[in-house]
Amino acid sequence: MDFVLLTTAVEVAPRWRELAEKLAHVSKQQMEAYEAPHRDKTGMVDSEAMWKPAYDFLLTWAAQIGDSYRDVIHELHMGLDRMKNPITKRWKHLTGTLILVNCLDLLRSSAFSPAPQDDFAI
Repeated sequence: MDFVLLTTAVEVAPRWRELAEKLAHVSKQQMEAYEAPHRDKTGMVDSEAMWKPAYDFLLTWAAQIGDSYRDVIHELHMGLDRMKNPITKRWKHLTGTLILVNCLDLLRSSAFSPAPQDDFAI
């Protein structure tokens, strides 16, 4: 899940405020609080460092969703789809991850379930 959150933060860095609004209705003051530790001496957040407040927000938001990586990734995907010009149209990695996560439990149970002794493949 950390990989998905970090990758998303880097991908949406310049638009993280829009994503924060879609996911959690974050106020302008809250957004500024996420950016405050990353401001330079002039009080600006460098465009190359904008992923940092995005990642901080996503970590906090994901912790509020709970421990289910499936729920977090699903909600993240829904939030990304609600953005103007959604990045999910051109960024298929997250969609693929969501599909994998939804199949993971089935894959785990199939891979580690004991097969009956008389069930032989031909």
